Amino acid sequence: MRILAVDDDHFIRELLPLVFAEAGIPSIDIAASGSEALEMIREAPKLYEFLLLDIMMPEMDGIELCQRIRRIPGYRDTPILMLTAKTDIASIEQAFAAGANDYVTKPFDVKEIANRVHVAQRLFLSAQATPLLDPHGVTEAAPQVPDFALEDSVRLAHTEHMVLPFSLGNYLSQLERNHLGARVVFAARIDHVGPFFASCTSHEFAIALTEVADALAEVIACPELLMAYDGNGTFLCITSQDSMPSWPEIEKSLTKVLQQSGAVYDDGRSMKITVSVGGPMPPNASRTKRVRKTFDRALDRIDRRQKLKLQEEAAERATQRMLKGLTV
Repeated sequence: MRILAVDDDHFIRELLPLVFAEAGIPSIDIAASGSEALEMIREAPKLYEFLLLDIMMPEMDGIELCQRIRRIPGYRDTPILMLTAKTDIASIEQAFAAGANDYVTKPFDVKEIANRVHVAQRLFLSAQATPLLDPHGVTEAAPQVPDFALEDSVRLAHTEHMVLPFSLGNYLSQLERNHLGARVVFAARIDHVGPFFASCTSHEFAIALTEVADALAEVIACPELLMAYDGNGTFLCITSQDSMPSWPEIEKSLTKVLQQSGAVYDDGRSMKITVSVGGPMPPNASRTKRVRKTFDRALDRIDRRQKLKLQEEAAERATQRMLKGLTV
């Protein structure tokens, strides 16, 4: 595996090759700054397969470097591990939003580094197997059904705050207990997504998902917001509790933003997209079971919210029929 590590600390640069050697990786490349790393990436005869970036560096920090690397051809899916001595959770979230997949905190040990490398390898395979949808791609000449299933997770091109579910789970699993109370998790889902998906081409569904992701980012309005598309029209979201708008108002705000988006089908028809939002909650406290239990609870809450909306819609239709009957 070709690895590039970037750290401005001379001691860390000398330590990392020893740590990786003990983890069974005999050779890595080292850069002392973001600019040096970018030059090494551009001049490398082969693509690097794993990148380790220190968050806190002068001139160009690891977050900016991560953003720049993601724009380099061939590095869209390369696993990026952030190295930090900070307990500042906001910086870690910003790194994930910039494209990082995982992180370790100094001081680190050999077992932890080896484990994160293996996790990164699984992440890379997961990313490669996940369809990439581009709403700005070429419109399909003839209507075609999507080449993926409704329940499949997909990646969205040109969308901020989006990470793979695997990466979102990595972030959640490593949150320190004293940070859990400052974060909330919730799910949002496109209403009547089954019939909607059936009416879309791949390109049209990419447009819809991107509109929803952009609307969530606008309504939540938090730089640390992280989202993952989990299939079935569902977005799993983690954000700061302090920045979370009032839950009952989120759906109304999303509806307004989506109505003003101007999203259209390929034939010019207007898309009518509405979204339900499950009640926000803190992450599960158990580190070993946190990811699955937290996400399962979020999905259960969005299921219950959509069932309630369906009941409300049915009651409203019944009322309208009754009123119509009275006026006949």
